[in-house]
Amino acid sequence: MTLISNIHKNAFKNKVIIITGGAGGLGCALVRQLLNCGAKVVALDLTIDKLNTAELVDNKNLLSIAVDITDNQALQKAVEQTMTYFGQIDILFNNAGITHMSTFENTTVELFNTIMKVNFTASVNITRLCLPYLIESKGQIVAISSVAGFAPLYGRSAYSASKHAMEGFFQSLASEVKDKGIGVLIVCPSFVKSRPELTAKVNQGISSPGALKKSTNGEQLSPEYAAKKIIEATIKGQRILYLGKVSNIAHWLYLLLPKLYLRLMVKNAQKEFS
Repeated sequence: MTLISNIHKNAFKNKVIIITGGAGGLGCALVRQLLNCGAKVVALDLTIDKLNTAELVDNKNLLSIAVDITDNQALQKAVEQTMTYFGQIDILFNNAGITHMSTFENTTVELFNTIMKVNFTASVNITRLCLPYLIESKGQIVAISSVAGFAPLYGRSAYSASKHAMEGFFQSLASEVKDKGIGVLIVCPSFVKSRPELTAKVNQGISSPGALKKSTNGEQLSPEYAAKKIIEATIKGQRILYLGKVSNIAHWLYLLLPKLYLRLMVKNAQKEFS
């Protein structure tokens, strides 16, 4: 069930929106709610089976494309397919992401590089491909970061590095494209329970950011609620969204009392490794 109010029903009428990671928990919630807001949506993901539901499969306003976003040539074809099918690009949601649960000492080079490719490099590459069309439409870019994008996170060095890189890139890009009429929103959610069927495990390689953890501070946001708040912030043209109480508290605590933040964060995060 969507949570978008009737006031936003036509907020994205005839807007073409690309969402990476469109078949994941948060991605699916964004797809459904944006379609209900009148958008034409292009969902990119490695597999798109979860979008082949009775509700979505015959929706002519949804184009689902199976693509490896770390393959730049495949990304280029997906953008070309979008232009052929819909003829424009108005908003880009950089939503795709993966994580891990391992200290740097126990994180392989391959794992570190893969997380950087998916979370950071792919978002840069698709933004580069979409930018000419976004300039033409005076569109928007939404980057889904994390609390780990502005503060340290024990046992997630690669994930945190990728999200810090995302924030630095998109904040800098925002300053360059503002005069071209493009808005950039950076979203920093706390824990979104997008994959409740999975459990995060120590030293098991790649995992979903939405996999349940042994220890999670504060509230666990539903994908539907998170999507609603992200869409509302997009409509308002916000620059940044600290999504959830934990994200807001972490932002101010790390800004004002960094030593206290580090002590509390490490104490809680280490419980996952015991």
